[in-house]
Amino acid sequence: MKKFYKFTMFSVILVFFMGCMSSPMKKYYQIHLENVNVGKSQNIDIKVIDKILLVEKIDIEEIYNDYRLVYRKSPFQLNYYSYKFWIKKPDRVIRDAIVQYLSNKKVFNKVIMEFLEWEPDLIMKVRTNIIEEYDIGENWFAHLSMKFKIIDFESGEVILTHKFDRKKRLIIKKVDNIPVCLSKILQEELDKVINNLSKKLK
Repeated sequence: MKKFYKFTMFSVILVFFMGCMSSPMKKYYQIHLENVNVGKSQNIDIKVIDKILLVEKIDIEEIYNDYRLVYRKSPFQLNYYSYKFWIKKPDRVIRDAIVQYLSNKKVFNKVIMEFLEWEPDLIMKVRTNIIEEYDIGENWFAHLSMKFKIIDFESGEVILTHKFDRKKRLIIKKVDNIPVCLSKILQEELDKVINNLSKKLK
């Protein structure tokens, strides 16, 4: 009986460790926008905007605001990766990336996330409709759809609206490349927002 018990326990432990060893390793991702000086990205001549900008919390489609990365193989079904995660929920990942990028770029006098000691001149509202991997046939795409609004804090007037829905094909089909391509799309579109805003405020 003791031998049988020991054999059973050994088998359970062995199966457990084999399961752990064969499980895919979890990976965590973020959105990262390159630290490019004002006016250098995409050869866009961006002027410094003498304003304080508040970036509000990101409004995001609920199904995408999950730690797990989303992938899609058809227009009718969404799936979640089991071992591929954002380091934070996408609403926070995107907001942090935008604030850090604009702060590093020094486009504005100051970029803030909260009403603390500073009263903003402008408010940036961001809506994220889609953030996913979209597989079409043999091709993989990073798919990002967003809408930006820049609002005058004092008057409440909408100064600028910018929206896009873009897919960027992955040269190498690896999930690791999805956040990279999403970051490139966001950076390009964010530069357009700032470029157009600087023209509006001339």
